[in-house]
Amino acid sequence: MLGRIIGRNATEIVFRYPYGEDVKIGEILVAEDEENDNLFFLRVVDLQYGQEGSEKWGYRTAGEMMLLDEMEQPYSMREKERRLFKIGICAPLGYIHDGKFRKPKAIPSHFSKVRRACRDDYKFLDKGGWDIEIGKLRSGESEVDVKVGIDGNLISHHIGIFATTGMGKSNLMRVFAASAMASGRYGLLIIDPHGEYYEGGEETKGLRHHPMAGHSLVVYSPHHLSGPHNTLKISAYEITVGDLQNIFSFTEAQRDALYALSSRFGKEWLVNLHDMENEELVDEFGRRIQDITFSVLKRRAERIMRSEIIHRDENVAVTDSILNNLKEGKVVLVDTSGLYEYEELLAGVVLARRVLSHNKNAYRDKEAFGKLPSVLITMEEAQRVLKADGIFAQIAREGRKFKVGLCAITQQPKLIKEELLSQFNTFFILGLADEGDRNIIKSSAKQDISKVEKEIQTLEAGEALITYPGAPFAIPAKIHWYDDYIKNFEGEGKEPVKFDEAFY
Repeated sequence: MLGRIIGRNATEIVFRYPYGEDVKIGEILVAEDEENDNLFFLRVVDLQYGQEGSEKWGYRTAGEMMLLDEMEQPYSMREKERRLFKIGICAPLGYIHDGKFRKPKAIPSHFSKVRRACRDDYKFLDKGGWDIEIGKLRSGESEVDVKVGIDGNLISHHIGIFATTGMGKSNLMRVFAASAMASGRYGLLIIDPHGEYYEGGEETKGLRHHPMAGHSLVVYSPHHLSGPHNTLKISAYEITVGDLQNIFSFTEAQRDALYALSSRFGKEWLVNLHDMENEELVDEFGRRIQDITFSVLKRRAERIMRSEIIHRDENVAVTDSILNNLKEGKVVLVDTSGLYEYEELLAGVVLARRVLSHNKNAYRDKEAFGKLPSVLITMEEAQRVLKADGIFAQIAREGRKFKVGLCAITQQPKLIKEELLSQFNTFFILGLADEGDRNIIKSSAKQDISKVEKEIQTLEAGEALITYPGAPFAIPAKIHWYDDYIKNFEGEGKEPVKFDEAFY
């Protein structure tokens, strides 16, 4: 026994425990209500000091101790264990009655015993395996031998990963990808602008080290990598006007000119804009579009056409190969490290649009659509791309209908419009130091996490809270260390990594 409940209400339970006992914020405790045969789950959200007697006694005692300290004399307190104690303030998570977990609509009896939860208490939570496993249940700083993760069907309902630098976002994403590889039931498209997922870091392994990478991981990169990979090349003929609007800002006159080009030249619009002289373009449109407008557009077109990831062969489209990889339930890693930001965004925008468009077309055939796996598109620094009228915002609003989910990874969720953030059903919340970031997360989460702000502030690297519809409460987790986690898959998947010779 740890302590006993002493009061409060249905939204806050307070218990007393001995002065010498060590309780941590974020611990999950249970209160045994023997009178009603209920087992209540409580999350510690704050800790306080307690003492018997008036508050003045504490002031007076501290003063006497300080005086004796100055005199270098010891102080002896009678009945210290009885007179001093601590108070744990808890948020009720729910209770188990007749073997079923219920929402916190009742309170424990007076002076119910409080103890630490053990593994057997979590039978309602341990499903015996998850589609996407990410770690173990955590209680305060202690790890509980209960696997936690999410149902893979949730990925089309969008995922947010929020954390400041150094809190373990990259490790979490590698573990997520490792679980997706093992599952083989979902397509995962990772746009990697930092080159940290393939090789890993100085002290960590990358996705290429996963024992199942041979047949479950497909890599695309504009650079030469240490292992098998495909060359990342996008055809200029598959870039649309909408793609450019996701990357550059245009005036109304420039937008009108872009759509006029697209209407006149079809999929050749970008190549013709680049190749034709200004005067030719002006004459082509009967001088209805000014020379200066084409000058600006041509400069943008030149930046794109001279990019190392753009080619002119309209019959070769790497996006088709990527779509096939995703349909086979593979993890597709697109390494955009070393590219200019507009090139990285262009690759992400084109691929995201193609995935959504493909699934929209497949939706017309219910039988074929039913066989498609859900696809999750992962974007780092998501605050850059989640614009109100961009392709990623479109996916956030309508992607779930077409089995296309978005995983937004960001250090600054407050920079994402609240209307878009509210579309994300699953949150992985790691340490967030900024109050504004915590507030936007609290208002957008699908579960009430208003009482766990102190826990979020005190999360260590690799610790997280997971919220999603259907979870009994915001689940505290200790994320697997990727290097250790992939050892579970040793001996599986010995096929070589597939790659397309045509793209070398």
